[in-house]
Amino acid sequence: MKALFSKPKLICMVGNTNSGKSNALYHIIQDLRKDSDFNLFTYGLKFPQGVQIFSLEELEQIEDSIIIVDEAFTLLDIDNRSKKRQIEGVLRMLHHHNNILLLSILPENAKKFLASKFDVFIFKKCSIADFINGSIVKRVVTQYCGPEKGTTILSIPISQMLTFDGKSFNMLDVKYYKEFDSKKGNKPILIDKNAHKIRRVL
Repeated sequence: MKALFSKPKLICMVGNTNSGKSNALYHIIQDLRKDSDFNLFTYGLKFPQGVQIFSLEELEQIEDSIIIVDEAFTLLDIDNRSKKRQIEGVLRMLHHHNNILLLSILPENAKKFLASKFDVFIFKKCSIADFINGSIVKRVVTQYCGPEKGTTILSIPISQMLTFDGKSFNMLDVKYYKEFDSKKGNKPILIDKNAHKIRRVL
């Protein structure tokens, strides 16, 4: 893990909804903290870590730090074509200011202009058809021939993540952090009728 965060770069984590992206982000933070001290800025995490940011203006002023942006499409407004030049400028500024930026996105958010900026890719479970044709991200997924790749799904287990650093693919384990699971308290939508009967008897 530490090797992926050794120098200024742009990292993309991509995966479907409910593929475990947020837990993987918490895992990365905790894993790096075991052996290293660093400045951390975050956006979009349900359980805040480091210094929280809430705007592009704050983002482009950061220096000498690790920046983790969950649900990056909301902060960067990726689907707004008029913001393309601004986003490119922010990414250049962050690299120039000696930062490591990790953006977490959905496959359909990996626009061609954005995907071409990344140095490292981290994959969770992805629907291959959702990637944009001609994008670097889709090309990387197409190159991968591991057993997790089917014809329509890149089926990375929730307990793992697949990394590509431009040279090789590596599968890394991801620890589950119950304290950072925002869905663990969700009540079941369907309740077994027999459960009601048991309660009445008791």
